[in-house]
Amino acid sequence: ENESMKEVVVITGTPGVGKTTLMRKLAKKIRNAGFYNATTLVNKHRLYSRKDRFGTKIVDLKKLKLIIDKMIRRDKHRIVVFDGHLLSDIGIRGAKAIVLREHLRTLLKRLQERGYPVEKIRDNLVSEAIGYCSSAARSNYREVYELMGSDRKVLQRIIRIIGGKKENRKEINLLEELVGIGKKNRKLVR
Repeated sequence: ENESMKEVVVITGTPGVGKTTLMRKLAKKIRNAGFYNATTLVNKHRLYSRKDRFGTKIVDLKKLKLIIDKMIRRDKHRIVVFDGHLLSDIGIRGAKAIVLREHLRTLLKRLQERGYPVEKIRDNLVSEAIGYCSSAARSNYREVYELMGSDRKVLQRIIRIIGGKKENRKEINLLEELVGIGKKNRKLVR
């Protein structure tokens, strides 16, 4: 099938915003599509050279992009969806980027439940507050949508975006929430 006829969608956002959960729901709603997780690809193809002080893999983004491009060409589906926080930093040609956002209190709770160290939680909360993934996605993709949360309405909006409908593209600002969280959680602010 012609690559230009394919609908390629990247779902990105800070760790803990609900990308993987949303992908599972999406896979149940859209039957004839290919779904791929960036972390799975990184592990399968050993696309990391080392780990940082938190044990997080340092990924070779150029190699990840090459593998994703190859997968898009090989995938027989008309719709191909990738998820992963790293994807905001990689421009996949012709892809629409959906940046999932989440309220910082919810994100804090999820990251604590995952057992992330305080410093890693802080880094992720700041990243979400300043909209790092959104900003990176805007420099790497022509069409970027920021969606708050991962509920049924967000799922329906993603299905409409994949279907080619024009959706609102307003930016989400969470900086105010960071101030509130900092006041309540001193150890996060140092």
